[in-house]
Amino acid sequence: MKRLLLAATALTALALTPSALADDSSATLDAGGIVLTRNADIRMATEDLYISPKQVKVHYTFTNDSGKDIDTIVAFPLPDVDNYELAESPIGTTTQKTPNFVNFRLMVDGKPVATTPEERAVLNGRDVTDQVTAAGLPLNIVIQDGAYDKLQKLPKALADKLRKAGLIEGDASTGEVVHAKWKTLTRFWWKMHFPAGKTVGVDHSYTPVTGQSFFSDSEINTPDKDYDSTRIYCMDSGTKTAILKLIKSLAGKNLGNGTLLNAYRTDFIIRTANNWSGPIGRFHLTIDKMRPASVMSMCWNGDLRKTGATTFESTLTNFAPKQDIKFLVVELPNAQTNGPGGY
Repeated sequence: MKRLLLAATALTALALTPSALADDSSATLDAGGIVLTRNADIRMATEDLYISPKQVKVHYTFTNDSGKDIDTIVAFPLPDVDNYELAESPIGTTTQKTPNFVNFRLMVDGKPVATTPEERAVLNGRDVTDQVTAAGLPLNIVIQDGAYDKLQKLPKALADKLRKAGLIEGDASTGEVVHAKWKTLTRFWWKMHFPAGKTVGVDHSYTPVTGQSFFSDSEINTPDKDYDSTRIYCMDSGTKTAILKLIKSLAGKNLGNGTLLNAYRTDFIIRTANNWSGPIGRFHLTIDKMRPASVMSMCWNGDLRKTGATTFESTLTNFAPKQDIKFLVVELPNAQTNGPGGY
């Protein structure tokens, strides 16, 4: 289940209903890099990864170490969307248009490449795409603009049929809200040509589905045992002190949310790099917290150095990732800045 990212003190101040939670937080969905079926001959020579709460950019070089050309299919999987779990929850930054709700773009050796989208509906491991489309419904209910309204306006006979099949829950004819029960799986794929003994450059970019929530001192002083931000993002004592200092600076300023900070949580799946031959030869990471006054925290098994007013970088050789990237950016609330879009 995707967890709603809401600070502990905000939870105590609100009625614990989906609509109440939706007012003050948005869900994070994790995506990552391109994926290849395991191949013994194609090596990821380098990866340069840039991540901020607003943008992900990746530049790869791949080397074909074999004596023959290789043609294969490469894919970029978008985050899975659970239409039931996220029915009452706003999602982090998306385009509200499917299937490309993260604005994914691809270039190979400096030239734009068209990709083929594939969007499927899955219920309990079973493909139900044909049943959903036959009902005239979009596959991605919670992200596609207008899809939720279509779900509520299904003809009664059709709604009864879908409910019997387990595809929906709720009955609009009796005043109940209708929810979709399936998950939406989306990916983009394309054919790649890897010449024998040569290197190919691949670039892709997209907008990460960054979750937004409030952040209070209780997340540091009395963390929730089920969702401990200090553990998930490996906060050291200096990071905790910096965040508490930001919170203290809000005391008495009457900004509407008391002493709650804004938090942005971004995930990146990096372990899929292990599908290529061997480790990543040279891996370079840049994390951008976007504003100099913001505080950033993440777990990282390497030297993460501050290289600019908002950036942190790390370079590793022969890198075989064992965990995905999750990072947190905490900042002063909108009244103190230009809002979440004003980096």
